[in-house]
Amino acid sequence: MNRRPGWRFAALACLVVALSSMGHGTAQIPSAHAALSSQLASLVSAASLGDRVSVAVVDARDGSLIFGHQPDLALNPASNMKLVTAAAALATLGTNFRMHTGLYGHVEGDAVTGGLVLRGFGDPSLRQADLVELARDLADHGVRTVDRVIVDGTYFDGQYLPPAFDQQPGEVAAFRATTAAVSVDANAYTLRVLPGASAGAPARVRLDGAGYFDLDNQLTTSGDGSSSVLADQRAAGERLHLGLRGTVPLGITGASYRRRIESPLPWVGHVMVDALSAAGIRVAGGVSVATSSPTGALLADHASAPLSQLILPMGKQSDNFTAEMVFRVLGAERRRPGSAATSVDVVESFLANAGIAEGRVTVVNGSGLFQGNQIAAGDLAHLLAWVYQNPAIREEYVASLAIGGVDGTLENRLRDLPAPRIVRAKTGTLDNAIALSGYVLARAPGDAIAFSVLVNGGGHGAARGLCDDVARAIAEDLWPTP
Repeated sequence: MNRRPGWRFAALACLVVALSSMGHGTAQIPSAHAALSSQLASLVSAASLGDRVSVAVVDARDGSLIFGHQPDLALNPASNMKLVTAAAALATLGTNFRMHTGLYGHVEGDAVTGGLVLRGFGDPSLRQADLVELARDLADHGVRTVDRVIVDGTYFDGQYLPPAFDQQPGEVAAFRATTAAVSVDANAYTLRVLPGASAGAPARVRLDGAGYFDLDNQLTTSGDGSSSVLADQRAAGERLHLGLRGTVPLGITGASYRRRIESPLPWVGHVMVDALSAAGIRVAGGVSVATSSPTGALLADHASAPLSQLILPMGKQSDNFTAEMVFRVLGAERRRPGSAATSVDVVESFLANAGIAEGRVTVVNGSGLFQGNQIAAGDLAHLLAWVYQNPAIREEYVASLAIGGVDGTLENRLRDLPAPRIVRAKTGTLDNAIALSGYVLARAPGDAIAFSVLVNGGGHGAARGLCDDVARAIAEDLWPTP
């Protein structure tokens, strides 16, 4: 077993090593929480989830082990991988780190010549409204025409699809979004369909950044019923072919469908053209994607919220896009253009600095989607304790997690705790993986227990039940009823 800083094995260290080396069984460490350790062992045994279960419970103040069941068994953590990404980002980039997006170019009179450059640095929160504000800033400086729009995404390399996302190639849902240094609306577009003037008339289609789409609209208007829309999309160079079939009934205000963008940089360029037009700026030419970073003065700038706020969707809503963008920024801030491989190097270096030995964690992507990432509950619990002991990032990190029974992915779970708002944790769900890791806050300020439960295989209901039972047992131990 690895002896990490802060782990206390005392006189029973040899016993713990022996139990862990078998890869099975439950290691119990006598402590002030002896009754809790016994109860947790019973819960794991009663769950009967097989041998691919890893559980670790530690004192967050010093990392000492309270309970472990196969704590060194590396498993797929699902979205619990976001805990690693968020910790690495806060510790490496700092809580106040911001991502910028700007317009660059050369102004002659009331025109930008040589191309208006839209350059981004990995802001996952950028929205179309932000591009409109950039365009308005440009108009306020007297610009009325732009010869063309150039999208500069060279802060990242040209790999749009995050690692392991190719395991589900036919998926067009927004959760499997692509990443790029300039990304808008989480790289998902809204397809809005509306009825025509009468039954049998062509249905109308509304798309933001319409110039990006090669649209084949065969939708018709029906007299009644509900919307029946079949959408076939596929990449067509730097555009997206979108074929639509089906019907849209009269009498409805429209129906909306959110789908992923295949090539984000070209699409963002066309959305920028729309924003410029709305600000009264005419774009004479088209949209192109820069292969190297063009020159030009900064004409307008948008800054994201600080990183401490950007990670909130990761922890509370398990937002995959934000996690992958932050993951890519980690690599880009070390070496440009940022690549997924460099991001892996940064995260692995961070984990080593946090006291987790090289080779114990397999890092593939930042969100935990699909197969590839591997970490043991003992290492996740150790990382949680390490963060808790770091005052520079502890408050922001804990605040980013879902609150049991209150918000995020835990809004409808852990509502029966002995005190409100005491469980702060990250959920994880894949077809073959269920996870829950985080903290249970104690009565005394600054005291907490960190825990991690990882289950691969078995039924979702039973695995999720074990996760909640572990958190509940810790809460009842820390907050005993009179």
